[in-house]
Amino acid sequence: MIYLPKRRDLYPLQMFLREILTQAQAASHSDSEVALYETLVKYATIMVSTLPILCIYPFVQKHFVQGVMIGSVKG
Repeated sequence: MIYLPKRRDLYPLQMFLREILTQAQAASHSDSEVALYETLVKYATIMVSTLPILCIYPFVQKHFVQGVMIGSVKG
């Protein structure tokens, strides 16, 4: 369950993606040309939302590895 605040600017990224995808799905039933455009918008939105994660991960990967090593149990 996700807590949803009243203000839309505080929504998490997943909720914005969900809104875009549901709007695209509803619009895709009207016309085949519009459906193609909406599908492309859907895929582009998903790619744009993953780009920041892909750009930041290489720089913070060493911290993840250190956390795993500190939290590991020897035995």
